[in-house]
Amino acid sequence: MLISNLKQPITMKKSLVILCSIISVFSFAQDNTDVDINYMLRGSVYANTSIFDSTSYGGYASSDNSPKTQNVKLVVKKNLFLKIDTTELITFGEKYNGYKFYIGNNTDTIVKLEASDSRLYVVAEVFHRRKWRPIEFLPRSWCGNSYHNLFLKQNEFWEFNVPKFTGKIKSKLRYRLMIAPEKYIYSNEVAVGFNKGQLSKKEKHNPNGIMDPYED
Repeated sequence: MLISNLKQPITMKKSLVILCSIISVFSFAQDNTDVDINYMLRGSVYANTSIFDSTSYGGYASSDNSPKTQNVKLVVKKNLFLKIDTTELITFGEKYNGYKFYIGNNTDTIVKLEASDSRLYVVAEVFHRRKWRPIEFLPRSWCGNSYHNLFLKQNEFWEFNVPKFTGKIKSKLRYRLMIAPEKYIYSNEVAVGFNKGQLSKKEKHNPNGIMDPYED
């Protein structure tokens, strides 16, 4: 009897801790909001390479977002693919909702992609007035050292966090990757809301001293 009475408070304490943890996680998720802006974001898809680019000048900014091996195929088709995963919300930029976005290589060859300071040439596009229009832009660097190639081996993929946009205009969104000059591939399309300013007004950027080669 005494043992039973001693155990009860311990069990109740554990239950309260679990309940508080659940409430805390739920509250954290509820604090996140979709990204509601009125300007174009800078492209932010950065990656590390599987193979060093021996043709580059060197000195470019690197990324720690290294490729991963596909244990389970993200896409069945044997191609280079882009995929937006809307099955689960993730946290983007510490306080916003976002999705996982993947670039994967299901081909039988190594893929080479151009980059600028490890930024791949990827932008989000929305379908507006019967055509696809970018709502992100790629800033240009005046420094030749910024430009190099990234390599993705067979059966590898990169994983990124991308924003979940919202706004007054309802449409659909996709991501576009440049794989060669004037040649692109596209992701799946997802429902989106956006604002008119995202079609034209660029995100402000103040160069961070003389070592920052980007003016926009």
